[in-house]
Parts: sequence; structure tokens; C-alpha cells
Amino acid sequence: MCSDIGTASRVCAMYSFTGIIFTLFVGVLLQTQPFFITGLDDSSAAKSNAFGAMGMFIATFGISLFGIMRTSKDEREEIEDDGYQLGTVSSKSGGDYAASRYD
Repeated sequence: MCSDIGTASRVCAMYSFTGIIFTLFVGVLLQTQPFFITGLDDSSAAKSNAFGAMGMFIATFGISLFGIMRTSKDEREEIEDDGYQLGTVSSKSGGDYAASRYD
């Protein structure tokens, strides 16, 4: 599934984006209404941990975007170096297309 850097970066970027949204929600909930989350001894420490985790997800998202951009640049160069042309017809195929491309 993740056999190259580009695919792994896309998977990590989606996971990190989801983590950013979730930890932002938890952090805002702990900041505004901590009584909705039961079992917390120290809500300020939990809020700090939630925003710290969000920072780690943001860092992972940034690294993933770097991997995506680096891989997409390499893929563009590979496509340009292949030398393929669209619309060429060989004379071996016969038919009306072998004579001219404007006929």
C-alpha cells in the first residue's frame, strides 16, 4: 500500500489533518467547558497536553506536505523525460489516419 514516499506522505497527511481537527476540538472543549469530560484531575494539564499533541500533528502534517511536494516534482520530471507524444499514428496501422493527421 505505502510502497513509495509519495503514498506514505499522503496517508500521513490525511491522518495528521484528522488529528489536528480532533485535538483542536478537545483542546477547545477543555478550555471552555472542562466539566463535560469526566475523570480529569487537572483540566489545565489536559488542555496543555491536547494542544501539545496538536502541535505534533501539525509538525507531522508539514513533513508530509514536504514529502508530497518532493515526490510530485520527481514524478513530473519522469513524465517529461519519457519522450512520449500523443496523437502519433504509425503507418503500419493503416486506415485513413496513416496518410495525414488533418485528413
